[in-house]
Amino acid sequence: MISEIIYIEICCITIIFLVSLYSDLKYRIIPNKIIKRFFFFCLLINFIEFLLVYDNITLVFIRKISFFCLIFLVSLLLFSLKIIGGSDGKLMIIIFLIHPVKFLNLNFVISFFLLLSLLFCSIFFFNLLYNSFFNNSFSFEILFTINQNISILKQIYFKIFCNFTILTKIYDYEDNKKIMVCSYIIYNIYKNRFQSLVQYRIPLVAIIMFSYYLVIFLNIGI
Repeated sequence: MISEIIYIEICCITIIFLVSLYSDLKYRIIPNKIIKRFFFFCLLINFIEFLLVYDNITLVFIRKISFFCLIFLVSLLLFSLKIIGGSDGKLMIIIFLIHPVKFLNLNFVISFFLLLSLLFCSIFFFNLLYNSFFNNSFSFEILFTINQNISILKQIYFKIFCNFTILTKIYDYEDNKKIMVCSYIIYNIYKNRFQSLVQYRIPLVAIIMFSYYLVIFLNIGI
């Protein structure tokens, strides 16, 4: 019975990841209504697990609540540091609530967050290299020349977390209005185009999903 429940829980987690990834890639957000449905689905899975698998429900419940508090605090910290969005944090909480109790331990949680942080930092490090050495639009140089008050640390921040979008590549649609909010609009004299500085947002759901399954493979071997 335990193996069947574990298989069901992993399948449920996979479905949640795929739905969230689709929404994140298409709409750049995971709507709260989807998160709420995931949460109620999570409660149902936990209820079935407690009812059919474990004799001592109290100890299992305490263990779940303890790890819920831990994941919540870590997610809140990452959200406060602007590393993840609110939906990403809620998704991680839901995933760990559904995660099989048998394999829910401190080593798994620490490994997951360490791998997630490593991947996150690596991606933005490569973005820094690209904006510093391989981006031939000269947009950053124009930005820093025009704005003499930008400090070195802020320049590094721009190159880590920002990219430039060429406005001429944004097409207007008759039935679709697009609104762009940005801090700077720069005219690139080398390409005769206006460009806007926008924050570089990677699909965090994909990184969370990859980190989760890689840690499962390394620590559990499912």
